[in-house]
Amino acid sequence: MIVQRFVKWCETANSAERAEGATILARAFVESGITAEERSGVEAALTLMLDDPSPKVRLALAEGLADDSRVPRAVLLSLCEDSPAIACVVASRSPALRDDELIDLVAGGSAELRTAIATRSVLSTRVAAAIAEVAEPANCVTLLENRGAAIASVSFRRIAERHGGSASVRGALLDRPDLPATVRQTMILRTGQALAGLPILRTLVGADRAERLAFDACERATAMLAETIPEAEIPALVEHLRASGQLNVAFLLRTVCAGNIDLFAAALARLSSMSERRVRSILAEGRDGAFRTMITACGLPSVVAPLFLIAVGVWREVASGTRVVAAEDVPQLIMQRLVAVSTSRPRSAGFEAMMRFLGRLAGETERDAAREQARRLAA
Repeated sequence: MIVQRFVKWCETANSAERAEGATILARAFVESGITAEERSGVEAALTLMLDDPSPKVRLALAEGLADDSRVPRAVLLSLCEDSPAIACVVASRSPALRDDELIDLVAGGSAELRTAIATRSVLSTRVAAAIAEVAEPANCVTLLENRGAAIASVSFRRIAERHGGSASVRGALLDRPDLPATVRQTMILRTGQALAGLPILRTLVGADRAERLAFDACERATAMLAETIPEAEIPALVEHLRASGQLNVAFLLRTVCAGNIDLFAAALARLSSMSERRVRSILAEGRDGAFRTMITACGLPSVVAPLFLIAVGVWREVASGTRVVAAEDVPQLIMQRLVAVSTSRPRSAGFEAMMRFLGRLAGETERDAAREQARRLAA
């Protein structure tokens, strides 16, 4: 009876009146203000309204039903296949949509629909993975900004691989506190590449200098990242750096001079194929012969062995309390000790390069310490 009366009324009502009727009908369904006998009739009326020629009517229907978990599936899925303005209302809010249905909508829907799904207050890793795999940069930014989205490590990696060249995607990735260290380091590199390619920077300092500045900035940022990540992420970061060719002498020098012995040990273990337990034992004992053998097994130039040995020795003294020294003074102290032990030996080009690097590192740490002090005074 309800259906017949409703159909007859729709024949004479204008679109605004039908839209109001759709709102009333949806509210009655959602608020359970109907009897069990009337429910089937209301569902039939809702189904009929899906064919209304006016998008205003169908939009009113979508708005009224979007937050209810009991919407008939035929009605729900039909609204999801409507125009983007209507489909997005349901796709962004409906608790009745299952993961497999959302994944199908991501795969076959419009960019607007993907964005709507990415804004859902709760989003599973499966749906997030689908968005990461096929969506455009803007959709991925929306997903990354949604703290209600559960995003797996592999999905972060796919977004970085597909859209790492987008500044907005890089920013959204780096803003995620749960971003894996390996992906964060990749974004550091992509940011550095973008910096080096800036026409204004290349014009001001020259192409070679711009690339050097970007490389140094990436190297420093990676070292800072390595100091802050959880211990459980260190092996993955080490392997990532090794596979990408970044686990080089300069990075290891920064690491050991900064006192990040955990990362230094993990890196030496990976490069030498020794167990980390054996590497830590060699670092703790500080025996010259075993240390040099380990450096050789890592495939590193022998000239760096004395520097690494001295640096580890300094931090061993700091840890034991036999020497009190500010972190920014460690590179300078290492330089002094390295000069002292090498006065009777000829200085190779490799030795001079290490000294220049240590000098630059000492300058960087002193400037960082001065900036931090200035910030504290200004606070």
